[in-house]
Amino acid sequence: MTTRGVNPKVLCLFLFACAVLDTWGQALSTPLPTAEENRLRSPVVGDVDSVYHKHETLINVQFSQVQLSQWAAGGQSSASLIAKLDQFWEYDGRNFGWDTELHGAFGLLHRPDEGVILKTDDRIELASKLGYRLKDKGSLTALGSFRTQIAPGFAAVNGVPDPDQITSRFMAPGYLVVALGLDMKPTPTTTIFLAPFTSKSTYVLDEALSALGSFGVLPGERARHEVGGYIRLGLKEQVTENVTYAVRLDLFSNYLEEPEAVDVFSDHVLTLKVNDWLSTTLGLTLIYDKDVELTLREPDPDVPGDEGEVGPGVQLKQILAVGLSLKFSDS
Repeated sequence: MTTRGVNPKVLCLFLFACAVLDTWGQALSTPLPTAEENRLRSPVVGDVDSVYHKHETLINVQFSQVQLSQWAAGGQSSASLIAKLDQFWEYDGRNFGWDTELHGAFGLLHRPDEGVILKTDDRIELASKLGYRLKDKGSLTALGSFRTQIAPGFAAVNGVPDPDQITSRFMAPGYLVVALGLDMKPTPTTTIFLAPFTSKSTYVLDEALSALGSFGVLPGERARHEVGGYIRLGLKEQVTENVTYAVRLDLFSNYLEEPEAVDVFSDHVLTLKVNDWLSTTLGLTLIYDKDVELTLREPDPDVPGDEGEVGPGVQLKQILAVGLSLKFSDS
């Protein structure tokens, strides 16, 4: 058998759909475990669709300061503050399940000697899933996800932000994902969401950034819409009594344009709990989007005509912080 003459985009779409439909078919056809079947056949007592519900709030505030005065070894005074909010809601009924999570983070670095304030973290994200149970560990699920930032970002020139070079604003960019697929929980701490039917929209509502064609939109346009396949993996593991590791991986492939160029968003958080109100957090975020152009190499002033190198690349953010940590939960 040969694929000569077959459009590679159509072939990628066909193989992806086959894999998802095969997984879906197994979820529909696999017999229920005996205990689960007996539970569903037993008489219903009380609320027929109220099994488990929980909400959890995590608040983290980290602060650091360095103050130097006539310090012979050199250096700069600085103060930094990072605040994070993570909110989770979970409802698990006999037939329907609903999960929603809200994440917000904002950080600033102040260098008083230069009168400079830099943004070190900025994120707001909301994701919600509504699923209809197919079997014990699988659900037909609709997902909606939105992500953007709050404050404007500026390009740095010699380590100082230039107000004339804006790189981002609220809803520039903004990302909206709407997907329909199969949601599975192989273990109590692991989730897998496979969506062969996904819409991804990128919004750039700032006129200057839109005119430049930033974040993959056409110059002058305010939005770009893609259709493709989406995979979302999640893991939250209690490594030890005081150590928690959480990871999330999002993969998106555009069916109609370079399906082999997969967009990647990966978030890792390692939390070391000292006591009920103090913790250390190590965070790592990795992003790859072929539609986002980055400065891969600065222009060389010693080479006439050298404009540097611009193109897609890996975005990486790493945060290590110690500070106040509060947790509120109800289940």
